[in-house]
Amino acid sequence: MNMRSQGFIVHTIILPTAPQPDTLVAIFLLKKFGERVFPGIKEARVKIWQTLPAEKSAEILEKEGHLLIDIGMGCFDHHGKKDATASGLVAFFLGVSDDPALAKMLEYARRDDLFGKGTVSADPIDRAFGLSALVYHLNRSLSQDASRTVGLVLPFLIAHYNEERKRAHELPREFASLKDAGKATSFVLRHGNKNVKAIVVESDNISLAGYLRSREGGRIDVVGQYLSSGHANILTRPAKRIDLRNTVSLIRIREAELQKRDIDLSLEESAKPGRLKKIPEWYYDRATNSIQNGGVNPRSVPPTRIPKPEMVKILALGLTHTLR
Repeated sequence: MNMRSQGFIVHTIILPTAPQPDTLVAIFLLKKFGERVFPGIKEARVKIWQTLPAEKSAEILEKEGHLLIDIGMGCFDHHGKKDATASGLVAFFLGVSDDPALAKMLEYARRDDLFGKGTVSADPIDRAFGLSALVYHLNRSLSQDASRTVGLVLPFLIAHYNEERKRAHELPREFASLKDAGKATSFVLRHGNKNVKAIVVESDNISLAGYLRSREGGRIDVVGQYLSSGHANILTRPAKRIDLRNTVSLIRIREAELQKRDIDLSLEESAKPGRLKKIPEWYYDRATNSIQNGGVNPRSVPPTRIPKPEMVKILALGLTHTLR
């Protein structure tokens, strides 16, 4: 049956074994992108048949509303197809194989299915809590309820895809727009014995700072982000090991000056981690190596009075000179 041209109404997805990462990704793709071709797929339940009914062909089962994955030698059965995966076949069929937002997910499914390397780390904790191991344990606990296993895992795949879609499509467009509007100021400086890329942007998008620090976003080492509320946060890229002590000291001292507070603190004292009672606007988090003026959810933390142009100068000075 040429499913691409005809499609059919689906009420049940059939698997030959308990859901595996590859078939779970295939089901995610079908539910996310396949409703037009397979009406009903979003709400379709999942059942496990080790063999097909002897009296019914795969084509008859499809006409009855069963979508077969990895069974029946149909369109989505990768057995006997060299280097193929069920998720890869589904992605090709739906025309989403080249979507960069799906690249990591499809590669994870391929690596897990073909090489048993869903989790590469040899660390036992990493392996125990990697998705592949968790799926295995779910299947053991819910051996009679494949639909529930699928229902528990799909939200993780959906969340991953949503963030990847932002990184691949939405965030590059937003960042380009910010630059065009003059709301992004970038600069390069010398920090110790290494060059550091820094930027200060104005945006309420909480995913933007992570994007800018990623490979796709340019691997920016220090990102200062101003929210429309007036709050600002400074985040760093862990691989660069940025020393923020001098920077947080300068920020706190300038904040106190603008607030007309007499704090009487040395550079060393004003560089202490945590929150200083005299300057509650700023929290220095050594664990994440960030300086936060309320984080992504400021609540009762008052916004900084340091304007963006001045913050650019403070970052440039603070990062160029470090405390001994």
